[in-house]
Amino acid sequence: PAAPAGGMGGMGGGPPPKPEPRMEDVPLIQCAACKATVRRAFHVAKTLRAGGKGASEMSLLTAIAPLCDTSAEAGEWLHDYDMQEQTDGTVALKRMSSHGECGVECATAGAACQRVLDDVDSELAEKLFGDAYSSHDTLVAEVCGSQTAGTGLAKLSGNCGQPQPVAPPNRPVGEEFLRRAKEAPPPPPEKKKAKKKKKKKKETSADKSEL
Repeated sequence: PAAPAGGMGGMGGGPPPKPEPRMEDVPLIQCAACKATVRRAFHVAKTLRAGGKGASEMSLLTAIAPLCDTSAEAGEWLHDYDMQEQTDGTVALKRMSSHGECGVECATAGAACQRVLDDVDSELAEKLFGDAYSSHDTLVAEVCGSQTAGTGLAKLSGNCGQPQPVAPPNRPVGEEFLRRAKEAPPPPPEKKKAKKKKKKKKETSADKSEL
């Protein structure tokens, strides 16, 4: 098909298209994505309080709203995650040690994250506002569920209260994690050339006789 007006993305015609999530993979990582989302929301709330900006329930709701948008600064944390196929047929969502480029797997993690917020954003903001949690572990279990406690607030397919689903045998293997290229450091500032001082002309005996 012909390229749309304005040229092809990434070739001088504007930014490349935003990667599309693989929605059929979302249930495979829903539990891990829920845990990561709640941990991130807990961190955001803690940072908001430490900054002295106040932490009303509405301000917390506003702060966590863009967490799953992989194209926004608030959602850049998702760029560090990689989906990894396991030997038992499940798919793990792992946080890598370096920042990555956001491809299909990052977008899929973002979609799983968004399902959590769509389901429990108000309840999560209310719990964060109560500030009754010394760590995120208890909050994660309440929202995402666990094998012992059952389904949590987020009653989603693939939540942590259910056995982790196994990928179908015909599922294509995911992309490799692509580390983000390091930005080149800015060039050092140019050194100013020192001005040469003019040497004073020594007075001769003839000059002194004229005074």
